[in-house]
Amino acid sequence: MMKKILLVKMSSLGDLLHTMPAVTDALANIEGLKIDWLCEEPFVDIARLHPGVNVIPHGRLRWKKRRFALETLTEQYHFYKALRQTKYDLVIDAQGRIKSARVGWLSGAPVCGPDKYSATDPETRVFYKQGISTLSVTNAVDKVRLLFSRALDYELAGDACFGIEAGKLASCPENWQGKYVFFHGTTWQSKHWPEREWIRLLELAKKREKGVLLPWANEEERLRAERIVSQAGWGEILPKMSLWDLCGIIARSNGAVGVDTGLMHVAAAMGIPTVSVFGSTSVALTGAQGNNVTNLQAQYECSPCKEKCCPRLEEGEPPCYSSLPGDFVWQQLQNLISKQ
Repeated sequence: MMKKILLVKMSSLGDLLHTMPAVTDALANIEGLKIDWLCEEPFVDIARLHPGVNVIPHGRLRWKKRRFALETLTEQYHFYKALRQTKYDLVIDAQGRIKSARVGWLSGAPVCGPDKYSATDPETRVFYKQGISTLSVTNAVDKVRLLFSRALDYELAGDACFGIEAGKLASCPENWQGKYVFFHGTTWQSKHWPEREWIRLLELAKKREKGVLLPWANEEERLRAERIVSQAGWGEILPKMSLWDLCGIIARSNGAVGVDTGLMHVAAAMGIPTVSVFGSTSVALTGAQGNNVTNLQAQYECSPCKEKCCPRLEEGEPPCYSSLPGDFVWQQLQNLISKQ
C-alpha cells in the first residue's frame, strides 16, 4: 500500500487548482496516505489551499537567473539530496512537461505521468516507469483525477471536490468582505476581455451600490485597473499582496467575474458565485468547476482559437468578445447569486 507520494505540479496558478480534486480523491481512497506537493516558489500559496498536503517549494525560476553560480549549484545539490532521502513510494507527475518529469525522476522514486499521447511534452516518457492515458476525458480537472486514480489503483467516483477550507485561510479586513471581485488580468493577449466591458460591469455595480474589488499582479494590470475604475467612477483597486492574503479576500466575497485566469478558478473552487468569460480558450478543456459557476464561451466562428495572440484584432481587441457584452455577463452573475 502506498504510504507517501510526491506530487509534481509546478505551475501555473490555474493548473495547480485543477489538481486539487485529485488530491482530495487520493486522500479519501487511501487511508494514511501522505502527499508532498512540489511546486515552484511563486505558487506555494496556491498549493497551501489544500489542507491535505505538505508543500515543497522549488526554486527553478530563481535558479534560472543565476544558472551556473556556485550558490545556485550548491542549493540544487542539497535540494535534490533531501528529496532523494525522503524515500517516496511513487512520484506522480501531473504536469506532463519535461521540467516536471525531470524533477520527479531526480527524486529517485518511480515516476508515473500522462502517456506520450496525453502529455504536453511526449518526451517525458523517458523519465516514467508508467505512462497513463487520460484521453478518455476532456476537462483538465477530470484528466488529473483520472491520472491519480489509475496511478494509485482506486475507483474514480463522485464530483470534483477541491478541499479548500475557507476558515483556514488568511483573514480579510471587514471593509473588503461581501464585495464582488473582478479578475481582469491574464497572461495571453487573446484572453483579455475589452476594457469597455469591465467598465460597463462597474457601472452596473455602481447603480446597485455593489462594492467591487480589482486585484492586480503587475504594472500593466495595475494601470488597466486604474483606467477601468477611473472611467467607471466605481470600484476599489486592491494593494499589492500575497496570493495567500488575496485568497482570504476571495473566500469572503459575494461574487466574481473573470477571464480564463488562475484567480477566477480559485473563486469557483471556493464556491463563490463565479462567471467566467472565455474567448480564445475552451470551456470544455479548462472551464471553471465548482458548485456555483457559469462558464461563458464566446460565440464566434474562430472561438476557441487557442492562440495566445488574436490574429483578427479589430480596433485592438479580439472580435469574439462582442458576443459576451457586459450587460449579459452581469445578468449571469445576478442569476447565480439569486440562487443562493
